[in-house]
Amino acid sequence: MSNSKQICIVGVGNTLRSDDGVGIFISSELEKMNLPGLTVITTHQLHIELVEDLKEFDTIIVVDAGINQEKEVSFYPVNEQKSSIIHSSHNIDATLLYSLLQKLYPSNRSFYICAVQAQSYELGETLSSLALSNVGKAIQLLTEFIEQKTT
Repeated sequence: MSNSKQICIVGVGNTLRSDDGVGIFISSELEKMNLPGLTVITTHQLHIELVEDLKEFDTIIVVDAGINQEKEVSFYPVNEQKSSIIHSSHNIDATLLYSLLQKLYPSNRSFYICAVQAQSYELGETLSSLALSNVGKAIQLLTEFIEQKTT
């Protein structure tokens, strides 16, 4: 890893299923801000192949819609999972992704989840008013965190 702190935002979701695309929407907005040290990756779901893309980053933040979530925006660190059974290589959770990353490429990196409260997962390409109101809160939280990490 380089001496400068590198952060990766991984926006997760399906933009054709309304609020399920909120992670990609937020990630795209952050990318437009051209924040120093920030790289953005978007994906429909977390998968094992992301390990190769993430290995060089000091800090990784997965941004996704939070299902059945009471808080508008939750932001918390992920701890390495000691063991897990993989049922599919096409869809894994953030904890397993972090565990695989650490096992294959050990590093003193940080891994976080930013879950955004959402309500509609119906077919559609627009976010609900609830998700839209939480987008600004998530972007503010993430921007402040990124600025703190890179200064």
